[in-house]
Amino acid sequence: MKKQAINSTNPIFATPDGSTIFKKFGYSPAVRAGDFLYVAGQIGLNPDGSMPANDEGQIVNAFDRLKIVMEEAGASLDDIVELVSYHVGLQNHLGKFVEIKGRYIREPYPTWTILEIAGLARPGLVIEIKAVAYAPK
Repeated sequence: MKKQAINSTNPIFATPDGSTIFKKFGYSPAVRAGDFLYVAGQIGLNPDGSMPANDEGQIVNAFDRLKIVMEEAGASLDDIVELVSYHVGLQNHLGKFVEIKGRYIREPYPTWTILEIAGLARPGLVIEIKAVAYAPK
C-alpha cells in the first residue's frame, strides 16, 4: 500500500513568507494510506495567524482547520474513526470543548482520547486536534 501526502492550498495555512506552515515545519496536513486518512494535529490560530482572545475561539478554529484539511482530502468530519485532542489547562475549557465538539462531530461517534499536556508549539495555544478517518476513495 502506497501512502499519498495531501497538501493544502488553503490560505489559512499560509505563512508570512508565502510558504505554508506544513512546508516550514516539514510535514503533511494529511496522509492517505489505503482507505484511511491520517490528519495532522490542527491548532486554533485565527486565519491571519494571530491568537484568538479566548479558549473557545481556539477550539472553533482548530475544528474548522480539521474540517478544511479533511475536505481537501476528499473526506468529511463524519468519516472520523479516531479523534485525539491535546489540551493545555484541560479543566479550564473541557466543558466548552465538549459543547463545540458536538457542533462538528455527530453520531456514530468516533473514539476519542483526551490528553492534558504541558504546552504546544506556540505559547498561548491551548488545543490541538488530530484525527484518523476511514474514507474509501
